[in-house]
Amino acid sequence: MTIKLGEFDDVESANTWGIQEIMSKIKETAPEGSKVEWQYPGYVSIVLSNGTEIAFGESLDTDTGYSWNDFDLQGTNTYADSFDDLGDIELIVSKLWEQTTNLIKGVK
Repeated sequence: MTIKLGEFDDVESANTWGIQEIMSKIKETAPEGSKVEWQYPGYVSIVLSNGTEIAFGESLDTDTGYSWNDFDLQGTNTYADSFDDLGDIELIVSKLWEQTTNLIKGVK
């Protein structure tokens, strides 16, 4: 089976805001020492100063909403969560930080 890049690029989101628009607010509010970058095929990589990565993007399970999961320095995924489209970029980013508080604090 061949997958064309356009098959990913042409998918339209039903969310109020696109993930790249949300990424700007994530960069503004990310914990000190974090690195925030866009990753193919369409998620925001947030690498915390403790080495944990949070991969944040549009939900793959539903037509709207967002989801995230973590990876530690050994590449182990321990946590994941999701939430509905909240309709406001600030609310979306606040919900992300709320759900990832333990990762940010280094509490497992």
